[in-house]
Amino acid sequence: MNSAPMNSLSNTIYRRVTDSLRIAIVTGDFEPGQRLIMSDLINRFGTSQMPIREALQQLQGEGLITIIPHRGAHVRSIDRKFVSNIYDLRIAVEALLIRKACEQKNLGWVGELERTQDIYDSLIEKGKIPDLIEANHSFHAVHNKIADNEEAFNTIERTNTLMTVLRTTHGINKKRLLQISAEHHDMINCFENQDVKGILAIHANHCENAKSSMLLLIPEVAE
Repeated sequence: MNSAPMNSLSNTIYRRVTDSLRIAIVTGDFEPGQRLIMSDLINRFGTSQMPIREALQQLQGEGLITIIPHRGAHVRSIDRKFVSNIYDLRIAVEALLIRKACEQKNLGWVGELERTQDIYDSLIEKGKIPDLIEANHSFHAVHNKIADNEEAFNTIERTNTLMTVLRTTHGINKKRLLQISAEHHDMINCFENQDVKGILAIHANHCENAKSSMLLLIPEVAE
């Protein structure tokens, strides 16, 4: 009878530790290459080993840390090369999902794409970056999910959390927000017309613009 509340509490602690560690790594609170010592993390978060171990496993899956047997967990460098690689991975996987989405005969889901974009557009003037990031994520989740490839979808979802922290940390300017909106509307038009070649070209440009704008905000690491 008491197992559900305990599980819920454990999940809450795990998420808190994971989110805090992720932000600390991305913002440079931990140095690249720094070893994450369990006793230090226990003191930092005031919790037991289990949620910390689970958080480290999650962050290893996101590529933010490396865990080496007998040597522990070490922080990865969140530099331009790393971020560029993540974007390149997203471009390739999402292109696969878009091709699959275009194979769907029923285009009813495009209406949901339009509704999520209406939400995004309504938020631009308010300028609340976290809300805009979430609306952007919701837009892409529609066509990614309709592709019905759970493994590819989950690959994109794993990188979304990192992208959210990076965007929240480094910000995004009004010009890029408007550019995203225009690119999304072009994508919707291509989906409606089942123009696979057109949507893939727009998507590739959309991702390259996102990558370029992000890389401009990340300082170069001195050799």
